[in-house]
Amino acid sequence: MIGRLALVVGIALSSAAAAAPARTGEVVRIEHRDPTTAPSRGPSTALVTIELFFTPKTNALVRMPAYRALERLQANHPTRIRLIYRVLKRGAQQQISIAVLEAHAQGLFDEFMEALHADKTTQMLGKDKIVELAKKVGMNLPRLEAALTEGRYTEVFDDNDHRLERLAHGTNEPNALFNAKVPRASLGAPSDADLEREYQSAYDRALELLDRGVPQDRLLPAFEDQALRSVQPFIVASGSSDDDYESGEPIDHRLAKPPLELRGLPTFGKPEAKTAIPVVVLCRPNDTACYNLMRTVRRLPEIYEDDVRVVWAPWFDVTRDDTAELTLLGDATLCAEQIGSSDDMNASPGWQWINKQLQHTTNAHGRRIPAEKLIDAVAAELEIDSARLSACRARMANTTLDWIGKARKSGVTRSPAIVIGGRIYEGLTDNNLIQQLIEAELAPGILARCATFGCASE
Repeated sequence: MIGRLALVVGIALSSAAAAAPARTGEVVRIEHRDPTTAPSRGPSTALVTIELFFTPKTNALVRMPAYRALERLQANHPTRIRLIYRVLKRGAQQQISIAVLEAHAQGLFDEFMEALHADKTTQMLGKDKIVELAKKVGMNLPRLEAALTEGRYTEVFDDNDHRLERLAHGTNEPNALFNAKVPRASLGAPSDADLEREYQSAYDRALELLDRGVPQDRLLPAFEDQALRSVQPFIVASGSSDDDYESGEPIDHRLAKPPLELRGLPTFGKPEAKTAIPVVVLCRPNDTACYNLMRTVRRLPEIYEDDVRVVWAPWFDVTRDDTAELTLLGDATLCAEQIGSSDDMNASPGWQWINKQLQHTTNAHGRRIPAEKLIDAVAAELEIDSARLSACRARMANTTLDWIGKARKSGVTRSPAIVIGGRIYEGLTDNNLIQQLIEAELAPGILARCATFGCASE
C-alpha cells in the first residue's frame, strides 16, 4: 500500500513540475475544474444570466469589445449577474478554442484570456505560439498537448453551437443572451448604457417570474421555455415549376389528412429517437433546389438532437414529360433504403442514396443525366449490389407514383414542400422560418410548464 501511494504521489509531483518550475521538496498545486462546465463569474443563483458566445482571438480587447463591456457590467452588479462564457470553435484558429477550455479545466481561464488580450497580433497563432502563451500562465503543458492532439472538447463546442442557433436563431458571433433573450443592443460596439438597459430589462423579467411562483434556481430553464415558445410564424407559400397553384388561392397550410405514411422512406436523425417530430421534405429526386433544401434541413437533428428527425419523400407533378425517369429515380431511392447499408449511424441507406443522387445532378450544372446512368453511378459509388438493386426495382416498380398519389390525397399539391407537425408548407426553404415552426411544435404546454417549474395558484 505504501509503495502504491508513493507512486501516485510521484506521478502527481512530476505532472505539477511540468506546469511550473519547483524547488526540490516543494509541492505545487494545480487546480482542476470540470471540463464540461462553462467558465463563468458571478453566483449561480443570480437573477440575470448573461451568456457570451465567442471565438477566442488575440488582441481581443480591440477585436471583441463586448468581452470587456460585459465583464464591466457584471462587476457593477456582482450578486445579480452571472456571466457565462460559451466558447465556440470557428475559422482557422480552432486550436485556441481548445486551449481556452483546457485552461478553464486547469483553473487558469482568466489568466489565459488575459494572455490572449495582451497579444496584439492579428495573425493566426500556430501551436508553438499557443504553447508559449500557456507556459507563461503556468498551464500543465503535457495536458495541453494532449488536448490539442486529441481535438478535445468537441461535445462542448457542439453544445454551444446548438444553443446559440436554437435560442438566437443564428450563428453570428460574438453574440449574447440576457436571460435566454437576444439583446437589442449591438455587440459590435456596445455602450455601457445600452448594456445596462438590457440588464435592467432582464432583471425585471426575472422579478416577474419570481412573482409568478417560479423558484429562483429554475429561472434560466423558465426563460429558455419562454424563448422557445415562439408564436407560430406566418408563412407565405411560393409557387414552383411543379405546382398547380392558381392565382388567388388562399394560403391555409393544410394539415396532411390522412397523415403521410412515412414507413420505408429515407431518414436522417438518431434512430433511437422514437418520439422525434418528423420533418418531411418532399421534392423531385433530381432537383438542384431539392439538394439545397436537404442541406438546409440536415442540421436540424443536430440542433434538436432527440426532438427531430428528417424524412425525404418523392414528389413531382405526374403529368410532367419526364415522369417516367423521375419514377425510376424515386424507386431506386426507395430500394436503396431497403437493401443498402450506411456508414453513418444517423443517416439511413436511402438518405445517403438521395444525397448522392442529388449531388450528381447538381454537379451536372443543368445537363440532363439519363436516369439509368445516374442510378448506375450512385450504386457504384455506394457499393450497392446491382443484381439486388435490379430485383428490388422490378418488385417495387411505380411505388413512387403510388406514394405521390397518396400524398396528393393528403393535401400536397406542389414541390418542393415541407411538412412540420403534420402541416404542409409548400415552397418553404428559409432556415429561420423552418426553425421557428419547429420551436412552435416543441413548445411545452401549460401542463408541462407547471410540472417543470410549478405554477402559482389562482
